[in-house]
Amino acid sequence: MMSEKTLYDFENENLNDYKPIEKEAFRKAVELNDKLIDAKTILEEISYGWEEYIAFLEDEKISKYCEFKGQDTIDFDDELLNAIVKTLKQSLNNANKAIGYNSKKIKINRAIDG
Repeated sequence: MMSEKTLYDFENENLNDYKPIEKEAFRKAVELNDKLIDAKTILEEISYGWEEYIAFLEDEKISKYCEFKGQDTIDFDDELLNAIVKTLKQSLNNANKAIGYNSKKIKINRAIDG
């Protein structure tokens, strides 16, 4: 039967009775877990940033969505707007590709599931 414990349950435990390979696996898992938590925090901040930016574009009547709804939009340099859109789309696509870890989940389950 699999233990209900998590890494956090072992953090304050004395690991002297464990083999070096077990200690190393634990250390690496803690490092990876910390990075995953950091990534989750950053993604939440980015989501909030997107919401703020979209609201700004709509409030200031810069958004193409405003045009789509038949609203008047302000005069805004097309070249600058296209550069903004192109760069943000590219960065979003790259981030989405980097986040697409589903194939890794299959490997993880095969490697560490009990």
